[in-house]
Amino acid sequence: MDGLEFNKVMMAVLLVGTATLGGSILTTELFRPKKPAKPGYEVAVAPPAGQQTAAAAAAPAKSMAEVFASANAANGQAVYRQCATCHTINKGGANGAGPNLWGVVGRNHGAVSGFNYSAAMRAKASQPWTLEEMYAFITNPRAALPGTSMAFAGIRSEQQRADLMAYLREQSDNPVDVPK
Repeated sequence: MDGLEFNKVMMAVLLVGTATLGGSILTTELFRPKKPAKPGYEVAVAPPAGQQTAAAAAAPAKSMAEVFASANAANGQAVYRQCATCHTINKGGANGAGPNLWGVVGRNHGAVSGFNYSAAMRAKASQPWTLEEMYAFITNPRAALPGTSMAFAGIRSEQQRADLMAYLREQSDNPVDVPK
């Protein structure tokens, strides 16, 4: 290779390097990401003592007798499909992303063996699920039990909640009595 050919090759390498570096600088300037004013994510915290919580607000305006008066367990089975993504409901069924729900109404919080419950749920392990607590929980799990690991947002429709409650109540060897 003579001197002229060598100069051509070196010039081509220099031009490619310069074009690559220039293109990189240009695209960095054109597509500069915007930094948020406040970095990070906002985490919801429990309200100060004395303020009404969302769980209290989620408590039914009606009594459980009134809720169950319009409830239809057959419709509740259809509503349950939203829960079936994470929970099973057959007797002796395996846990999924959430615990098995067979006999959940009337059973103690966090009582399914082999499931890793959140600290908030374990703290209530000595207390049974009442109809009122279950109703508030399916309305808004995070408000009803702050610190729960359940990511579900809740069921907004009052009728769907009533139907689901009727269905969950029936899925037990000893269903709890419906209030009169």
